[in-house]
Amino acid sequence: MDKILTAANVCARFKLKDDATQLLREGMDPCEFAIALVENEMGVDAVKFMAHALPAKEGIWWGCLCMQHALGENLSPPDRAAATAAVRWVMQPTEENRAVAGATAQAAPPPSVAGALATAAFHTSGNIAPPGLPFSKAPEPFAPARAIVLAVKLASIKTQATNIPKIQRAYVELAIQVAQARLFRVGE
Repeated sequence: MDKILTAANVCARFKLKDDATQLLREGMDPCEFAIALVENEMGVDAVKFMAHALPAKEGIWWGCLCMQHALGENLSPPDRAAATAAVRWVMQPTEENRAVAGATAQAAPPPSVAGALATAAFHTSGNIAPPGLPFSKAPEPFAPARAIVLAVKLASIKTQATNIPKIQRAYVELAIQVAQARLFRVGE
């Protein structure tokens, strides 16, 4: 996570439910807040929080890990292409890989975990306007985080309904591990 990033800094990036906001304390560490959310059975809020707390690259990687857990090898060809593009962008966040992620995201049938992750990669920078238009359009702030939220929420429901809270907690704990490890420091 960013240096001296507090849970309140992260919460300022998106709308959090009032009952979740009540758990927030001044100067609270983001990981501590995420755990408080899952302990209070607010798994969806915790997923949303962690998606906004992680830098895009780490967030997309987290989403890819959740997708692998939820779906394994059970991906359609368009989803496999989107998943590959998202991972390729994480490993090498180039403009070319970002553009490929955008194209594969469009080809993945919604709702798609892999398509959402490829969309997140596409929305990290550059021009997101359709090709051939005489203008460019920058992605909205935190657009990758919103796509990551969708991907992780979709991955978490690929189980029996009674297991969803347990899976969301596991995914949030995984996000915390990714945040603490900052696996991709080289070439940030």
